[in-house]
Amino acid sequence: MKINLVSFNPLAADTADNSARVLDLLRAPAPQADIWVLPEAALCGCPLFDLFDDKRLLAQNLAALKEIAKETKETAVVLGYMDKQNGAPATAAAFIYKGKITKIFDTETVSYKGKRLQLVLGTPDQAPADPDADAVLFLAARPYLKGNIAPRVDALKKFAKKHGVPSLLCCLLGGGDGMIFDGLLAAADKKGSLILLGEPFREQTLTFDLDEKYTPVSYKKPWQEELLSALAFGLRDYVHKSGMDKVMFGISGGIDSAFTAVLAAKALGGESVYCVSLPSYCTSDLSKTLAGQLARTLGVNLEEVGVIPALGGVKEAISHIVSHPKDTTEQELQSRLRTTILGALASEYHAMLISTDDKSECAVGSFVLYGDAGGSLQPIGDLYKSEIYELAEYINKQGELIPRGIIERAPTSELSPNQKDEDQLPPYSVLDKMLRAYLEEGKTPEEISKKFHVKAAVVQDVLTRVNQADLKRRQTAPALQVSAHPFASVLRPIIKKVNL
Repeated sequence: MKINLVSFNPLAADTADNSARVLDLLRAPAPQADIWVLPEAALCGCPLFDLFDDKRLLAQNLAALKEIAKETKETAVVLGYMDKQNGAPATAAAFIYKGKITKIFDTETVSYKGKRLQLVLGTPDQAPADPDADAVLFLAARPYLKGNIAPRVDALKKFAKKHGVPSLLCCLLGGGDGMIFDGLLAAADKKGSLILLGEPFREQTLTFDLDEKYTPVSYKKPWQEELLSALAFGLRDYVHKSGMDKVMFGISGGIDSAFTAVLAAKALGGESVYCVSLPSYCTSDLSKTLAGQLARTLGVNLEEVGVIPALGGVKEAISHIVSHPKDTTEQELQSRLRTTILGALASEYHAMLISTDDKSECAVGSFVLYGDAGGSLQPIGDLYKSEIYELAEYINKQGELIPRGIIERAPTSELSPNQKDEDQLPPYSVLDKMLRAYLEEGKTPEEISKKFHVKAAVVQDVLTRVNQADLKRRQTAPALQVSAHPFASVLRPIIKKVNL
């Protein structure tokens, strides 16, 4: 018996196109199989949020399921969709053969061509097992997180070995609202050996033959490579599903915009990446030189638009109200004018404007609301600055893409002469540890101060910044989520006073 596992990439709520693509698979001359297996949420897409309660979408899913059933003759189909269970919306799976639909809300064993197949909606880590099953098929839609591919493969192997049954995993592929689904496909034999493994983050079909013997394989990929692939795929899928094929952002000669440029070029190709240098009177010649060097190496488009004329124009326009703007006012004005220029160019090029802010900056509010935080996506918004440096070093091991000057220079927003981030904050190597301890581990200020040998006043200042930044963070673009603690998963009050 041949089983085709498909890393299917649906568009959320687009049942018409999703079902049409399923039918195309069934009608295709190859690869032939006895069963086609598509992941959880294949028909409805994911995430749906409040659309999960949409009665029209539910009706469309059920109608599409019936149309697919009409096409199943000698080949069966297993796929995820949305249905109702006990009167409430629910994710479900369906086994379809010769026009008959068997619905699965948790697990169900079906008989097919002399074999007993257990179908499970979910992952192997806590699934029950049918002792009489000839194979177990898992359909899942779980977002990718840093380092969670290997544990899922291990869970599949452990399940197969424990129950002595061939086990297959078919995961959803795609990106939406910052979430990334890796489309993992895998199979383990009854001894618990991994025998088939697809390439994550790409559309593909993996064929498993229940009657064939396989040579064991293994999953060996550096975490950096896995994470870079996830981010590039997430960016590409988000852009394409938004109806665009190009991105635009400001390039400063700093590590964040450089790393974003590498990701964008990997995701879309250099010809679809538009970088804009936006110098002001605070911008150093080194910044412009490094930005140009990076753009040439990556083969991305680079333009330069100075903000000094626009800055002078705005200051003149408000001079009858504010004759001498405060330093912070002028700094924020520079950032907002840059985003205004980028927005105009993005509109002209029909490109998606993206932000280059990282998680460390988002945490402490080191960004300008309606300024550098502007855009439709934050590709690196769930990566701490120290992680970005580590990934940059990994990228350069395979050939220098990011100039050493960018990696080695002190981080700066260059909104004032000779400004450096560390003028107001601890070094990122220390700051990021403090942020993890507070945001992810729930450590107290006293514990953080003691553990990292940081003065209590500095800890107090950093954590105060974190709590005051909720107003700004709530208004930023979605970030590609790759950690277990993205800001998108935390809903904190905007108006508050946290007693530290």
